[in-house]
Amino acid sequence: MKTEEYQKDNPFGLETDSDFHRTRRNTTISLVHSISVKKERIKILDVGCGKGYITSLIKEKVTKVDIDAIDISEKAIEIAKNSLVEINFSVADAMIFKGYGYGYDIILLNNIYEHVENPTGMLINLKNYLNDDGVFIISTPNRYYIKNVLRKFFGLKIVIPNYHITEYSIGQIFDHHLHSGLKIRNIILPEFKREKLKLLDIIVFKIIQPIADLYFRLLNSRTRLGSLLFVISSK
Repeated sequence: MKTEEYQKDNPFGLETDSDFHRTRRNTTISLVHSISVKKERIKILDVGCGKGYITSLIKEKVTKVDIDAIDISEKAIEIAKNSLVEINFSVADAMIFKGYGYGYDIILLNNIYEHVENPTGMLINLKNYLNDDGVFIISTPNRYYIKNVLRKFFGLKIVIPNYHITEYSIGQIFDHHLHSGLKIRNIILPEFKREKLKLLDIIVFKIIQPIADLYFRLLNSRTRLGSLLFVISSK
């Protein structure tokens, strides 16, 4: 697992107010809320919780939830335990997590998928702790967002942050779920506000991206353009 981000005071950068992280936070909370309103109470496992920033927002904004949160970083969990209450934080590796004797309505993989060497193995282990009607909510960068597609088109190298092991396409994530015995229920590519667009951004995001998206749809390709993916899956 890539752990360079753990060396920073903010292990995951999720407290920044960038369009990417703000959209990730808001979409996560919205999806959790949409599931919680259908049940009297829900249990959530937040995998790779870091210092618990999104975990605490879920607890604050969504009622009727019990949350277990795990992370491989002792430093991150120590900070989380010292600053947050009513959440069960533990140091644990998602690859070998043994559970607490009960299942979860939601297993949340937020900003973790791109950091593990074997996401299929992680899914296979974690599905043992998913209730029969429970869901995974996975958010991860999209390998083929529009700027990487353009780089590929011109024969340039796809850019991936050096603290990510890799980033995945939608097709690869479908394969991971197939081998894990899981079914993808929905894939969401949330739209960003992009309030400060430069001329090049307007050309890329407002003109080229819609045309490229239409092209992939006509080919019946699973490829979709957008820098952030949310995957909802179940047994």
